Amino acid sequence: MTLQNSDCWVLVPGTLCTPEVFTPILRQLDVPPDRQRFIEVSAPRVEDYDAPLRAAISGGEIVCGFSLGAMILAHNLGALAKAKAIVFLALNPFPDVAGNRASREAVRDRVLTGDASGWVEENWTVMSRDSGEAVQAQVISMAEDMSGNVDAQTELALSRPGAVEQLNSTTLPLVFVTGAQDKLTPPDPIRPIAETCRQGGLYVLDGLGHFALLEAPDRVAQAIADGLNAVSVDSKQEG
Repeated sequence: MTLQNSDCWVLVPGTLCTPEVFTPILRQLDVPPDRQRFIEVSAPRVEDYDAPLRAAISGGEIVCGFSLGAMILAHNLGALAKAKAIVFLALNPFPDVAGNRASREAVRDRVLTGDASGWVEENWTVMSRDSGEAVQAQVISMAEDMSGNVDAQTELALSRPGAVEQLNSTTLPLVFVTGAQDKLTPPDPIRPIAETCRQGGLYVLDGLGHFALLEAPDRVAQAIADGLNAVSVDSKQEG
């Protein structure tokens, strides 16, 4: 599969992320703004995204999701049947851990009271391996801008079912990219899924965390390009 500038990309951001979370990798991949379409993460159930995804995909698009956005894609593969390929960045396709509700709702309440910046700062070493200020400042800015969606996003994360069966049975080309030091969506649980999928591969990037696409957009973009270029019938790859 060859990447082309004419490819249209459908993009689904993660929790408290604006579309700008994809901007650095899209620049690296030379994707023009008029070839980018975004799905807002503002509904509380995975099934709520079936119709918006079907409306965004007419045929041949590359569909890319980050974190919560990747989870949405994994649960709606039926809506992606006409896509060229699916790219999962930092995917967790499993049901939420039992007992997470209290902690997730505490984060939600903190964001809604205007302390998104404090929450990001306190949890930064879990979110990212980047020790500079620029990436953290961007994540804080996005979190503040998207605070109005946190209630729906919290319920979405809590209520999601598992999507492993869908991933294992699809014939769509799948590319998985994750940071080796991602503490929120670590790569090891994805390995057996990537090995089972009929077309696809897993790319694990050393030294990067959950926000790998902001920490090292050149490396993430290269992994995406390599993954898409390597996809063919019955191909499997781990990089």
